[in-house]
Amino acid sequence: MKKTITYLSILFLGWFGLVSCQDISEPEITKEANLSDPLKEISSVEIEANLIKLGAIFGNALKDKEAISELFGFAKLEGNEGVVGYSLKRLFEEQSSKVARKKSAIVSSIVQNSHNLRMNSDEEYNLDEMISFINTNEIEVIAPYLARNFEADEIDELTISWWTQEMEDEGLALDPNWPGETPAFKIKLDKNKDILNNVLEATQNGVLEIFMVGDEYAMKNPTIVFGAFDEDLYNIGNNSKPLFLESLSYSNVVPLNEGVKCEDILPGDLVRYQMPDFRIRDNTRSWPNGNFISIWVAYSAYNTVSGVPELGFNVNQIFRNKKIDRGDFAWKANWVPPLLTHWDITNYSIQIIVAHQKKNILTEKTYSSSAINPTTGITVSSSQEVTWADTKTYGSNTWYRCQEINGAHTVAVPPTNVIRNGNAVWQMQSSDGRCEFTLEPRLTRW
Repeated sequence: MKKTITYLSILFLGWFGLVSCQDISEPEITKEANLSDPLKEISSVEIEANLIKLGAIFGNALKDKEAISELFGFAKLEGNEGVVGYSLKRLFEEQSSKVARKKSAIVSSIVQNSHNLRMNSDEEYNLDEMISFINTNEIEVIAPYLARNFEADEIDELTISWWTQEMEDEGLALDPNWPGETPAFKIKLDKNKDILNNVLEATQNGVLEIFMVGDEYAMKNPTIVFGAFDEDLYNIGNNSKPLFLESLSYSNVVPLNEGVKCEDILPGDLVRYQMPDFRIRDNTRSWPNGNFISIWVAYSAYNTVSGVPELGFNVNQIFRNKKIDRGDFAWKANWVPPLLTHWDITNYSIQIIVAHQKKNILTEKTYSSSAINPTTGITVSSSQEVTWADTKTYGSNTWYRCQEINGAHTVAVPPTNVIRNGNAVWQMQSSDGRCEFTLEPRLTRW
């Protein structure tokens, strides 16, 4: 739905700080956590005024073909996986393109045109204040579908949108399953037009057409969104690689179809437990935010201390808040590091916990697992209570060592009843969505 909004009061506010508001908890979550830092007193009108101006300034810069190509180039950075996302603070600090390895065309265009840009008819635009606003508030730009659905040299118009935490809080308060939408305006990428002054003049006169956008709109129309998303985009493209990809060796793997059973495992064999494939089926947050996944493995084990078997319990974090881009529901092979680098004979069973980020939610759960005493053969269970902030679990389940080695992982299970690459597809579900994965033990004999 389109609407015309009058912002007579906001055009003369200048650059003010953007802050995040506290999330509203959902009733089915264990606890609501008061985890946010104290907030500055600032009105939503001021916040949106700054973001409208920022969007207009960037829109004016993106008339330049090199600048729009640089924006699309952010999708090529390691960690973005084909989706546009970048920290504007870092952009202005470095003033260079990480992809083209030259001076930033976006920054150059903004600086070059800054003396022509006006906050209004009487007041000269202050570039330093804009940069201060960006730096102080860690402003980022994201575009979940821009590079996936469009080409830089083919677009002649751009939708500019903005997001605040308050928008998300208000939407979820009315509907816990709210898919999200953000206010926006559309610009023509015409090099002969002064986009900033046109936008501000239309705003002052009450004729700037503001309309709401979400996933469906952005899939069909080039759209970028400005806000403080807290996605750590400042560190995108730093060429950091997960260690497990470099250290994990698949040499000398004994195929399970050769009849290796639990009783056939030798003392020197290593039993790795893998999650070969993983995917989400739904976005876990409202538009335009990404999805952040966490996985833990809980297990009991006997440790020998002074010759006496002693039961211990561990909850190992496989990873915390690993991102899956918005709308990316494709299977991901080897996306998850080994759940266990060696499933020891004393680890009778394990629990796997899969979760996603949920702001200001404190999850407290008790997990249990069983260990077998290698001396007596007696199986004993132990449990541990764990607490995670900003987290909501998809669910957890228990898997048994010998059952998995003997082939249980190849048997289809509800609700999917699907086999993928020889392994059963498991599904876990929270009120925010579903995830699916496969599991497989891999035996290495040296």
